Amino acid sequence: MPEHTMLTPEQISALQTEVETLRKTNAELLTKRQKDKTRIAELETSTTELQSKLTVSETALHDVTVGAPLKAMSEDVSPVPELFRDQLLKHFRVELLDGKVALQSADGKPVTDKDGKPIPFERMALTKFLTDGEDARAKTFAAITRTSWASGAQSVTEPTRRTAAPSKPRAQFGLR
Repeated sequence: MPEHTMLTPEQISALQTEVETLRKTNAELLTKRQKDKTRIAELETSTTELQSKLTVSETALHDVTVGAPLKAMSEDVSPVPELFRDQLLKHFRVELLDGKVALQSADGKPVTDKDGKPIPFERMALTKFLTDGEDARAKTFAAITRTSWASGAQSVTEPTRRTAAPSKPRAQFGLR
């Protein structure tokens, strides 16, 4: 049978003081924990707001640096710019590299011609690259791309004036 030890009044008082100290410490830690939870929630909200602002800024920057040149190029080379842009982005990526708009393959590698040179993002080079070949992609681009600007119409910057042809003397018949 275990023996019970009796505590002295000093020991009881010391234990009560220790329990009170532990209760105060526990209350302080719970308060601190609640403040930390509140601060974490504030930081998470702030992070979410900053992420959304960053996304908006990145989108705006992309629209200015890549989207506008892509739109201009689409309008320049195709009578159906939306379809051209959709088909181009279906097969390729258009990115800003070293300050220049560049055409890349779907896996992010620069698109090159037969000689291994990168295709510049220029009307003639892009048109030639996209429409050369017998594959389905080339046929699609050939159908939606202007490859020649010749329209058969005379390019006139000022209206032309026809001058009257010099009058020929008429043959006179009969009496005068």
